[in-house]
Amino acid sequence: MKAITSRARFGSHLGLERITLVCKELGDPQTALRFIHVAGTNGKGSVCAFLASSLAAAGYKVGRFTSPHLVSYRERIAINGVPIDDEDLSTLGAAVDEACRAVEESYPDLGAVTEFEYATALAFCYFQRAGVDVVVLETGLGGRLDATNVVTPDLCVITPIGYDHMDRLGYSLKEIAWEKAGIIKPGVPVVVAYQRAEAYHVLISVAHDRKAPIALLAEWEHQALGWDLAGGKLLLPEISPTPFAIRLLGDHQLQNAATAALALHQLTALGWQISAEHIRVGLSHTEWPGRLEVVSTEPLGVLDGAHNEDGLKTLAAGLQHLGQGLDRRWTFVFGMLFNKDLALLDLLLPLAERFVFTQAESARLAPMPPEAMAAYVQAKQAPAEVRLPAGEALRTALSTPPICVCGSLYLIGNIKRDLAGLGIVTQ
Repeated sequence: MKAITSRARFGSHLGLERITLVCKELGDPQTALRFIHVAGTNGKGSVCAFLASSLAAAGYKVGRFTSPHLVSYRERIAINGVPIDDEDLSTLGAAVDEACRAVEESYPDLGAVTEFEYATALAFCYFQRAGVDVVVLETGLGGRLDATNVVTPDLCVITPIGYDHMDRLGYSLKEIAWEKAGIIKPGVPVVVAYQRAEAYHVLISVAHDRKAPIALLAEWEHQALGWDLAGGKLLLPEISPTPFAIRLLGDHQLQNAATAALALHQLTALGWQISAEHIRVGLSHTEWPGRLEVVSTEPLGVLDGAHNEDGLKTLAAGLQHLGQGLDRRWTFVFGMLFNKDLALLDLLLPLAERFVFTQAESARLAPMPPEAMAAYVQAKQAPAEVRLPAGEALRTALSTPPICVCGSLYLIGNIKRDLAGLGIVTQ
């Protein structure tokens, strides 16, 4: 683990040269694997979870590579939902570390191999050794220059694109979409979720230029049938006349499920053996913690890793739905990273009873000072206080439920470790 996390999150040299060379040192394990490659700003982890669950229900041995993790780094690399164990992580990590050092010594001008490149190579090795049938592969950041983009997949999926990581991907939606579209390969089918017009234009143009067949969720018949604390339902007429159920909450998760279903439908057209019943079982069994996750009903407590504008807008809509009939607004336990805009808090102000600001204890990037966030909302006449560590912030918030912990997946991971100690029985 230390060999992974001691490496820099980003490299000084952008490009695929390092990961390509590291994979070559390891015998190019990715060439022996089949992939479904998923990029986007929001929803890509949930779509990966729906895809992996459904493919496993169809009898495939499915590797899943996603990031970040909530509680354990091992969550990022899993087979049929079971995370890599410590022994495999250590053994393969040593081999990958040796390959990284060889590349760094031979090509010093390319700079040090990053944490994500290291983890990507390790995942490829693990999945190859385990003989998985397919890997559901989530990009880390962007797409075009993301370490995962050394693969040639059977299918690409692009989830909704919004404004995030602008310092690395560009400050216009057109620029960001172009980076995400970098995963589209010549002749490889691509499924595209709902997008803003600027993003649609870029994705369709790139797919056309690369002669990649494109399937748009906006043009595929489906219907969301609503959701409550028990989950949601949707109709997918091209797959079955009977509604499909999901456990995940929110209108956005019904859209993510529809996106995954469209991708699975496209795979069947490519010859994959996936039935309507496989999809039904897979969607209904999918779990993806930390995304509008209700961890307690008495008191009502929600965890959500939303950390950008679109994510927080979606969270606000979900909380408004969940809060119908309650006699009090939400107490937010909130922490975010330093590179975020304080104005994101404006999206939660109309729903807030009060804020308890804190920070994640193990984030790789520096946190936003809780005092700065408290001052920002206090200036807008909203009650706010600061409590550290995160567990103390949650303990303070328990006096005024309902509670929502949000702002950072790192924070959600911290809080999850504290729930049992606070006597909260998770659902």
